Amino acid sequence: MCCLFTHAAPKVYSFTTSKSKVSFPFKVFNNILIVDVRVNKTKTLKFIFDSGCKSTIIIHPKWLDSFDIPYKQKVYFSGLGFKDSIETMKVDDGTLELGQLKGEHIPVFILSKDSLNLDHYLGTDVDGIFGAEIFEKYYVRVNYKTRLIELYNQRPGKKLKNSYQKMAVQMRKSKGYLSCMILNNKNELFMSELLLDTGSNIPVIIKNKEPADLHLDKYINAEIGEGLSGALYSKVSRIKRIFIDTLKLDSVIVAFNETPITFKDVDENTLDGNIGNDILNRLDMYFAYPENAIYFKPTQRIKEPFDFNISNIILLENKSKNNGFIIKSIAGDSPPLLAGLQKGDEIIKIDRYKCSDINIEDALLLLNKRIGKKITIQYQRNNVISKVTYKLVSII
Repeated sequence: MCCLFTHAAPKVYSFTTSKSKVSFPFKVFNNILIVDVRVNKTKTLKFIFDSGCKSTIIIHPKWLDSFDIPYKQKVYFSGLGFKDSIETMKVDDGTLELGQLKGEHIPVFILSKDSLNLDHYLGTDVDGIFGAEIFEKYYVRVNYKTRLIELYNQRPGKKLKNSYQKMAVQMRKSKGYLSCMILNNKNELFMSELLLDTGSNIPVIIKNKEPADLHLDKYINAEIGEGLSGALYSKVSRIKRIFIDTLKLDSVIVAFNETPITFKDVDENTLDGNIGNDILNRLDMYFAYPENAIYFKPTQRIKEPFDFNISNIILLENKSKNNGFIIKSIAGDSPPLLAGLQKGDEIIKIDRYKCSDINIEDALLLLNKRIGKKITIQYQRNNVISKVTYKLVSII
């Protein structure tokens, strides 16, 4: 008797040019990086460029039948949030193209249900998450100044000679972790292992801990975004300082999240978490994962203060029948909440701008003025139109 077994072809990323460097543009929405990815030579979709997620995931099941390859099996993912794991359909032989980068035989996971609503949070259409596997093969520079992602298939030695600082990275499943120290207001130090995460807009996330565990007294309860398993609600506070090698960052926003995803090898006395774009975009940095390191130097943005969602408001992406924006959530003890706004209110005017004339990206820009500025909101609740004015202040 003869048994035949078929195996998926090995996944391969390569440049479609003879040059040692390729680059492709990204856009930034709410401090998240969005890139255009051509999938299976048929459709160009918008993906989050995410160094914190190993796999490439398409979040809308409408694409399940759009690609000319069958899915092989069901795979379940757990993500940040409080819902059950989510079901995906695995496609083994995907082709992904980002500029002159081409991936062949790439596993792609497509959500079975439309349960991940990133659009309203980011203010733009999002179709998926581009995973971290290319970081293992290439030197990757996310150039926040030029809005280009640069890939090098060999060490860019000349570029790294001038004033870049090297720091060791521990690699786990295509993802890089930094050993950092966190200082609280009582000058107590906490060792931490933090994932370098371009898919997060929060400066620092600590997993499965409470502010009290770091002896932090002041915090707010707020929605901080969307994860693979739903909305992310967190206790948000500030740490006095974070040490990244010799780099010191003061008064840094930190969010505390419950998650089933944690790294088991981390010592129980070591904090597990993430470093997000609000720190990464202050650095000129090369992800040098082929040599288990990063190279970085501070940019002019390094001294800018850290602020958390200045508006303290999360909006639903789809407009109401009156062309307004519905408030999805408001941070506790925040100026808009104390002024009288509530979850479910329909914002119809922000300062002098009618919501019927603007998109959600414009609305978010208007709501997130500088600290100290006043803002006037006209809203509708139970068919009654009201107006509030309040000053934007930092509540943590």
